[in-house]
Amino acid sequence: MNLNTENGTLKISNSITLFNKMRRNDLVSKNQNWNGWIKNEEEIMAYKITLKENEIDRINIIIICYFEKDDGLIKFWDLGPENCMNGFQSKPEGKYTKKMRLWFLNKFKISLPQKHSWGEIDAFYDPHNLTTSIICRYN
Repeated sequence: MNLNTENGTLKISNSITLFNKMRRNDLVSKNQNWNGWIKNEEEIMAYKITLKENEIDRINIIIICYFEKDDGLIKFWDLGPENCMNGFQSKPEGKYTKKMRLWFLNKFKISLPQKHSWGEIDAFYDPHNLTTSIICRYN
């Protein structure tokens, strides 16, 4: 996995790349295992994939991509290790947010938060689902 901070492109594998101005068709037209995740009026707005990590980490990575309507542009993506950063924290900048930023630093060699002309990326804690992940929002 590689994140280009100059243009916001996330290269996940040889066959999966997420980028600013990407359209839904760019994602689903490839023969990959993306599953429809969130629907709005029968239109799939978000897609999810779970990637098996290497034998050393033994951690699955979950990626969710959110799009605008009608084959619209990518709005943001959500990335994180499966079942590793779940639990209660009393404030947005708690222990899981810090652990997620450290995980991202170790994985990508990039410290968070990052803000650029293409968008921003940071760790995000969801108090409703008690999960923490990396969120990239494109402008």
